[in-house]
Amino acid sequence: MSKRSRKQEESETPLAFAASPWIGGSCLELVHEFNDRYLESLAHTAQWGDARKMPDFLRVHRRLWNAMEARARFRASRCPFILADLEFGNVDWWQRAQSGPRSDCMDLGGGVFPWIVGMEVARDALTVAWYTARVDICLATLLIGMSAEIAEIVAKLSLHQLWQVADQQHQRLRPRWESRNAFWGRLLSAAVRDDRETLHDLHRHAFLLADAEYGLRASAHGRAGAARN
Repeated sequence: MSKRSRKQEESETPLAFAASPWIGGSCLELVHEFNDRYLESLAHTAQWGDARKMPDFLRVHRRLWNAMEARARFRASRCPFILADLEFGNVDWWQRAQSGPRSDCMDLGGGVFPWIVGMEVARDALTVAWYTARVDICLATLLIGMSAEIAEIVAKLSLHQLWQVADQQHQRLRPRWESRNAFWGRLLSAAVRDDRETLHDLHRHAFLLADAEYGLRASAHGRAGAARN
């Protein structure tokens, strides 16, 4: 076969289709990046903050937080969901917050972090939520723990509006499942020990918690809508 015929045959052979990248890949990378930064800020607060003013999930596990060096934080940050919450299940609050600063949706109480750190971390959290919601609403419900209605609100915000909410409402940024000290204790301990089996089990358990929360929120929202009608 001549070189010309061989080249012609090769050019007519259909190329194998390359697998399309997962649409949520970039969103999950951002979630992991945020989680790492968030855990670093929490560990710093646990190490240097006043124990009398710390939330229980920091004070109770202070020894573990002090052991959260870079490699342990990296392992803990690989959770396939964001480790923070900013009223992501509170539709009424977000409907008020999107219209700008108002006294009825502002929280003047103390947050987990000093105000400058709190604003920066809240901006990061909302930027991840905003980007994910713009990529895919269903993905935002999975990775961020938002209701679909809140994801739609957040996706429509401008960057100025988004950061305005973060700056005014950074005290509302709380750890996800803050009251579940056992979850946080197991997560930190497994990350410090590099216990991959426990970390995997925690991921599955967390998805069950998130699914249950989503069901409760949807049910409550449906009852509220029925009552208004």
